[in-house]
Amino acid sequence: MMPSFEKRSILLIDDDPLIRRIVTRTLDAKGYQVAAASSGVEGLAMALKNPPDLILLDVMMPGMDGFDVCAALRQNSLTANVPVLMLTALDQTDSKVRGLQTGADDYITKPFNHAELLTRIEAHLRRSERDLGANPLTILPGNIAIEQTLRQRLDAAQPLAVLYIDLTNFKEYNDEYGWLRGDEIIKMLARQISDAVRAQNDPNDFIGHIGGDDFIVMTTPAHAETFAQTVITRFDVEVPLFYPEAVRARGYIETVDRRGTPFRAPIVRASIAIVTNEQTQFHHPGQIAARAAELKKYVKSLPGSQYAFDRRRK
Repeated sequence: MMPSFEKRSILLIDDDPLIRRIVTRTLDAKGYQVAAASSGVEGLAMALKNPPDLILLDVMMPGMDGFDVCAALRQNSLTANVPVLMLTALDQTDSKVRGLQTGADDYITKPFNHAELLTRIEAHLRRSERDLGANPLTILPGNIAIEQTLRQRLDAAQPLAVLYIDLTNFKEYNDEYGWLRGDEIIKMLARQISDAVRAQNDPNDFIGHIGGDDFIVMTTPAHAETFAQTVITRFDVEVPLFYPEAVRARGYIETVDRRGTPFRAPIVRASIAIVTNEQTQFHHPGQIAARAAELKKYVKSLPGSQYAFDRRRK
């Protein structure tokens, strides 16, 4: 059975059990997927392991307070753009200013009105999607954020590896089983990419969803091969589960092309083209995209899930 579309996820970090219970109940009733943490340390770990769509963060907590948590969230690329709404019983200007300076997007003063809380959450989720050009299926940063980030990385002139990831034989899968089931494969791939990035534990790594079955990852050349190996290995383990047992056994779909000619479409595989600036100096995102497009044609011609580096000097 295929999983359903994910709900928008909210992480609540508050040491008050009554607040956690009330807010969780309110958000559940509106269809949000809610996770709750009782301390700053626990909440930060949860956010980095599984970045939510929005974070509700209490200011006054023992140990690691809300200001420290917010600052840490903004320093990690996985959570740098997640909206943070701070919850506070302090109606003091200096506290609000400090929170905004550490990267909070908004403040809600306790005790708060539930209708106001929901309205602010909805507004920040809409704004986040608009600002990032987020892909509506995966909620990963879209083309606006991708181009901005790639330009920044090129301007910084630091070692850079850009991985372009897409699926081969995906059109045939969609034609056979429908785009709703195809979307589930895309979401599975997005999850595996995110898991692989988190495993590398580099806060500067970036994930973007170009559109359809196309993704991009920006990392260091030292991490690129390990990342690619991890993604294709995990993808090849999981993707057969999206097919009926008979198809898994024979390894292909029996279908027809546009002319009605029967042919066999192999099980979907992942193809990764890796472009680095180790031997080539790039000045514009378009140069990297063009180089990757050429390389990806080669990778997609290979059997099974594969990755390849661009080795040209130019």
